[in-house]
Amino acid sequence: MINKDVIIVGSGPAGLGVAALLGQTDIDYLVLEKKDIGCSFSEWPEDMELITPSFPSNAFGQIDLNSICEATSPAFAFNKEHLTGKDYAKYLTAVATHFELKVQTNTTVKKVEKKDDGWLVKTSQGRYFAKYLIWAAGEFQNPQINDIEGSEHCVHSSLIKYPKKLEGDHYIIVGGYESGVQLAFDLVKNGKKVTIINPDEIDDMETSDPSRVLSPYTYPKYIRIKQSPLYNEIIGEVVSVSKEEQAYHIQLENDAVVTTEEAPICATGFSLVKDPIEEFVTLREDGTPELEEETDEFLGQKNIYLTGPSVRHENHIFCFIYKFRQRFGVIAEDILKKEKFAEEDISCMVGNWKVNGMYLSDLSSCGDECVC
Repeated sequence: MINKDVIIVGSGPAGLGVAALLGQTDIDYLVLEKKDIGCSFSEWPEDMELITPSFPSNAFGQIDLNSICEATSPAFAFNKEHLTGKDYAKYLTAVATHFELKVQTNTTVKKVEKKDDGWLVKTSQGRYFAKYLIWAAGEFQNPQINDIEGSEHCVHSSLIKYPKKLEGDHYIIVGGYESGVQLAFDLVKNGKKVTIINPDEIDDMETSDPSRVLSPYTYPKYIRIKQSPLYNEIIGEVVSVSKEEQAYHIQLENDAVVTTEEAPICATGFSLVKDPIEEFVTLREDGTPELEEETDEFLGQKNIYLTGPSVRHENHIFCFIYKFRQRFGVIAEDILKKEKFAEEDISCMVGNWKVNGMYLSDLSSCGDECVC
């Protein structure tokens, strides 16, 4: 059995970002990755891009919104504002290489067990033990089609790797958030008829938070397809999907039925990969994990942390990179304190993490809306 101070599960932006902070200390950590570094991004559909813009403004104290550690910028590395998934996977690999982050790939975590003095992690490559466990397994590999009876007749939008290769004439997309609108845009661009079914009006901009409404990157695409004769929109909640011979019947909550010859595409989001740690996770009403606000430890658990897009605190959603990276330092600081690092050393590191947008502990400063 291999012993470490810290085990981090997942080598996406969250896992590598926390590893980069711990790498500034003598904490003995190891990142375990199921496949390759950034594999969730490399498996994105062909035309999918980061909706958050990258810009190399580090020299002016404004770190690139998609950076996961200081002195790096995806925009500078690729000279692109919106990177593809494959681009971003290369960025993550470059960060791991440059900072010599300790990552072990091709290692699947199968089960996690709680011990008196830490965590036993059972993997495809053997057993590991650590005093602290950081769960950064992400969401993209866990697509969700919830609350739809007959969901086996649907296909999740993340599985549509090449929209331009679809041969049908008319597609029904369930869900009108980022991925649904992006897919609709790609299909309309290629001469396909598209109908989006969404519970609410897609262009209802009641907030400026892109975690709740379309981002400024996607919204103009939505306006374009809305003006196309190939596009249609239905406001309603999908209850069930059934198949009879060559037709799919989509029933809405108001008893209306929409029929299509192509399998409905569900752009219904993702959820945290949590099977190996499920017994330690308490869920909020919205289905995301309940966390200790001060440390991002799972509620009621000690020394097991969550980092990444599933982090929530009250009504604050940390689903974008520039949001969840602000909590990296919170986790690192808690571990350093428990390991009895000198207070002046911790203070110095925390100060640097704050400057680089890797530390946000006071959530009362969140939530201010744009007024114009």
